[in-house]
Amino acid sequence: MASVDILSAEGQKSGSVDLPAQLFEAEVSEQAIHRAVVVYQANQRQGNASAKGRSEVAYSKRKHHRQKGTGGARRGTVGSPLLRGGGVAFSLPKPRSYYSRLPRALRKRAITSALSHKAQEGKVIVIDNPQLGEPNTKSFATLLSACGAGSGKVLFVQATADAAIVKSGRNIAGVTMSTASTVGTYEIIANELLVLTSASVEALGQVHGG
Repeated sequence: MASVDILSAEGQKSGSVDLPAQLFEAEVSEQAIHRAVVVYQANQRQGNASAKGRSEVAYSKRKHHRQKGTGGARRGTVGSPLLRGGGVAFSLPKPRSYYSRLPRALRKRAITSALSHKAQEGKVIVIDNPQLGEPNTKSFATLLSACGAGSGKVLFVQATADAAIVKSGRNIAGVTMSTASTVGTYEIIANELLVLTSASVEALGQVHGG
């Protein structure tokens, strides 16, 4: 079980914590991570692309010219896909759903692979549970900088959502706020640094390490 230092708000070592081996020392499956990312991105699509089919264009349904004897191609109405402005031959269903889902086992393997990958790269930082009485973006930014997470894309994970912390961090460019129960594979992979609170380490083990 890997042990990492717990950093204080000033960036000083204040203790250590053991990262759950089942989450941070698992075999990394690139296939599971890839599948989880593809499913997440597919589920973000609105599916509202629209193209009118031949039966939907507002043109006359009368046959344009006689079938034979003109020397031209045989054609029905002016809504034919052969003509400019005509209906699309294979138009999209409206609206189209791109929804997909992962099997539970694959979803669990993907998130453990993502966490283990971050741990192997040394991109996991654990800090003391921050205490803010009210939202203060400047104070939160100072805390991140002191802990070595002041630049780049940062994923900050709490055990449970603290309103003051969330409001303090969401205005900082490149910082994504999440909780142990809602964090996903895509968020972990899309950010360079994973910043955990000491309470969220235990919460991650309870939520994802069963």
